[in-house]
Amino acid sequence: MPLIVSRRAMLAVGVAGMAMAPKRSKAQTPPPSPGNDVAIKHYIMIDLLPGTDMNVLDRWYMRFHAPEVRRMSRAWQRNYLSYRAYSVPSDADVYPIWRGRLTEIHFDSLDDFRESRVNTMYGFDTMTPPPGGWGGAGWRTETATLPINPQQVFLAGRAPPKETPYLRWIVFARAPAGVESAAFDRWLTETHVPELARLPDLRRFVGYRSVATDPDYPIVMELWFDDYPAWQQAMLTVAPTWTAPPWAVHPPFMDMVSTFIGENPDIDFINDRRVIP
Repeated sequence: MPLIVSRRAMLAVGVAGMAMAPKRSKAQTPPPSPGNDVAIKHYIMIDLLPGTDMNVLDRWYMRFHAPEVRRMSRAWQRNYLSYRAYSVPSDADVYPIWRGRLTEIHFDSLDDFRESRVNTMYGFDTMTPPPGGWGGAGWRTETATLPINPQQVFLAGRAPPKETPYLRWIVFARAPAGVESAAFDRWLTETHVPELARLPDLRRFVGYRSVATDPDYPIVMELWFDDYPAWQQAMLTVAPTWTAPPWAVHPPFMDMVSTFIGENPDIDFINDRRVIP
């Protein structure tokens, strides 16, 4: 995975508790992708490269990039939010953890999303480059285009409101190099997801399939924990007891990037007003 964000990737940066008894659903093959009239969200996961301060990203993002993307895409965007990622200890990095932002942009349909990306009146060439230029920015990005509602709910109903934020673990996943997608999907849905859903301190667990054409990461999972120590116990202590696939011995068993966020965004680019760092 490249360490320096590309021109195409940087453009993509602008274009992403119920208290009832727990419900568990059997993992099944995901349903077909929704039609073009289903509301979608575009996720942009951002990772700061070593030596880059979050304020460098935020100043460019808030002062230049987000307003320019709004100028280009406001006719189609329904929501434009960004979550500052939690900076967690390095013991989490067995599951590649990104420590930057997760941006989420909503559209009424996949067609609206696609149309917003070809607005030639206010296109890429009119945008202000980040510090270091488009090929030398201090961060990297990955994207995923998903239905707003998850296609699969593996665990629901155990995340009532509480005084401190939940820890949301957002995972972009795909089959490792050399592993057939069908074999990976079979192991994921029949073996790994059921084991994850049985984690004792897991509060919510949902899954998505990308609606993009030929996505880099076709699978997105979201797992909620009370806090980071609960995640550590589940993912670093319980993990060695999981059933490994034929292609790997140790977790994470897949090619992935992930990040930790809370329930609420710290930036609402459509409705919010704030001091830029």
